[in-house]
Amino acid sequence: MSKGYEERYLMTLLSSVINQKESPAPLRYINWEKMFRIADYHRVAHVVYYGIMGLDEEIPQSVRQRFFGKYLESVHRVERLRSAERQVQTLLERNGINCFFLNYSDFVKCYPIEEMCCREFIEIGTEKKYAQVIKALLWDVDFEERYTENRGELYYRVPGNKVLCFNQTMFFSKSMQKFYINLVRSLPNKSGLKHVREMNASEMYLFLMCRLTDSYARGDISLSQIMDFWAFYKTYGEFFLWPYIYERLKELKIEEFAERLEYLILRWFGTGAGIENVEIYDNMESYIFSKGTEGREVSEQFLPLIKTVADCYSRDRKKEEFRRLVAWLFPDREYMETIYPVLEKTGAFLSIFWLIRLERYFRRMVGSRIEERFRISKKSFFRFMWKRYQGVKEEAIEEKEEVKVKEEKEEKEEKVQEEYKEQRGNKKHNEHIVLYEHKEHKEHNEYKEHIEHIEHNEEKTAEIPK
Repeated sequence: MSKGYEERYLMTLLSSVINQKESPAPLRYINWEKMFRIADYHRVAHVVYYGIMGLDEEIPQSVRQRFFGKYLESVHRVERLRSAERQVQTLLERNGINCFFLNYSDFVKCYPIEEMCCREFIEIGTEKKYAQVIKALLWDVDFEERYTENRGELYYRVPGNKVLCFNQTMFFSKSMQKFYINLVRSLPNKSGLKHVREMNASEMYLFLMCRLTDSYARGDISLSQIMDFWAFYKTYGEFFLWPYIYERLKELKIEEFAERLEYLILRWFGTGAGIENVEIYDNMESYIFSKGTEGREVSEQFLPLIKTVADCYSRDRKKEEFRRLVAWLFPDREYMETIYPVLEKTGAFLSIFWLIRLERYFRRMVGSRIEERFRISKKSFFRFMWKRYQGVKEEAIEEKEEVKVKEEKEEKEEKVQEEYKEQRGNKKHNEHIVLYEHKEHKEHNEYKEHIEHIEHNEEKTAEIPK
């Protein structure tokens, strides 16, 4: 399963930065807008900035500025969270809250440069019963609750101090929840304190691995979590009690996944030597970058918790849908009183009014279905009328054109007839003139002949002797 070149080059930059090596130039065209989006989504944009500082690559100034902005946030965050962590630790110790801290100052020291640390919160682990007490204590020192996608309660105080409190419910697996509770209750107290507890390197490894496993199973694991784990692993690996760790991982049923994840991290940030079945790790990479949408089938083979989480979410959705259905079928009394005011005095008949409401609803539903079956929708009606209007309009235009053509034809025929009559009249007139002239000529000749005849007779009469 292939990834984009931006994802692969991102891992190259992160590995170079964390191992203090020079960043290699990209071998292909890089979409730096996409690079920033991926890095920011995984909360490692500030680390990438260290990797692009010495590059001769042409990076758009707007993108470079956004990377620089994330770098500035990390620079200001270090001292701010250190100071706030000491204050919150003192506050919880003074009020007898049994808890442990994922010490921010300890994680910062694991990085080659402190500002590279990916941790953005002061993180406090405690028992569920202390949640409201901690909320009230933090409220008194100007922290207000904020929404977070992380599992736990997030508290914020200007100018940017964040505290994330969590308990056993942060884990999905029952075995991990049990491990967490035992951890909180069995940890030794921190030096000089009575209520704030402290984990050793092996217990911290187990806690972080459980956290990574849970996030991976839910499909929301981030590169920032992985980088924190790797920085811690490199710094404290020599102090791990591996027999103890392996035993606990088997109890938690995540030993195979832990091994796969370690190999993947070595492939990214370490030497990567000795890794076989490269296809598995390609699928794991795709799973992480796609937030659980790709490479899922392979991951399920060595981490059944993924399928368990998916099945549980499906069951939870069905339960939620059922609860919503019940709430709709049988609303509470206050809502029913708004529909039937008589219930204010006769609350004992609530169940009867539920049935009345349902009967009215189903009667209306059946009626509306029947009406819809034999009713043309407004849209269909107007579409039909519009087509009819267009048809009538076209017919009228065609009729007008036909009438116009007919009139033009008739006018043309009349004109031809008039011209024909005129020509015929002119012909008759000419014939009449010719006939008249012929007649006159004939009459003139006859008259001339008659005169000549008379004169001839007269001459003959004059010749007779007397």
